[in-house]
Amino acid sequence: MLKAREYHSSSVLDGLLYVVAADSTERYDHTTDSWEALQPMTYPMDNCSTTACRGRLYAIGSLAGKETMVMQCYDPDMDLWSLVDCGPLPPWSFAPKTVTLNGLMYFIRDDSAEVDVYNPTKDEWDKIPSMNQVHVGGSLAVLGGKLYVSGGYDNTFELSDVVEAYDPETRAWSVVGRLPEPTFWHGSVSIFRQFMPQMPSGGRGFALDSGSSDLDVARPRRPQNPDELH
Repeated sequence: MLKAREYHSSSVLDGLLYVVAADSTERYDHTTDSWEALQPMTYPMDNCSTTACRGRLYAIGSLAGKETMVMQCYDPDMDLWSLVDCGPLPPWSFAPKTVTLNGLMYFIRDDSAEVDVYNPTKDEWDKIPSMNQVHVGGSLAVLGGKLYVSGGYDNTFELSDVVEAYDPETRAWSVVGRLPEPTFWHGSVSIFRQFMPQMPSGGRGFALDSGSSDLDVARPRRPQNPDELH
């Protein structure tokens, strides 16, 4: 990276890696092995989570030094960040987790089993059924058209090795496996999920299924002052 940083978030958009921190945004092109400095977020955020959705990069989290949740959107064509007027956001979270699946953004707080869903096309928030347990400091990823949440601390404040998955077709969560050992403050990502073979579901692993594309195209709203969003 062009500068050292911590408490940042990374996401891939159109084959490029974006690294977003409170004071800076960088983009990495693996084809040229080069980094590029981009415009920083309009309003610095603490411990934000980023995800690519509908051709844009979204960051959700709290304003720096405040317990005020906001969402910002980055337009790669304009090199511009803007606030998203998406109505009331989920409650404050120290370390939120966000991923995109089928054009919808799924948001998980670090202290709740509840899952909020944002639809950028309709500009609407919704909820799906809650997870079987909380995953404080757990990880969130998309694999084979499902959400996978793993590890972290559970409802009893015990370190967990549970991996559970959400199927949007059945709208249900299920425990699908366990980590090799209880883990927290970790990350997870799927690689070549459309080509991954079926794995046995016995033991500590879990079965994989076919993948699906999360790509779509739309435009964010114009920038607004964060005080007007609440």
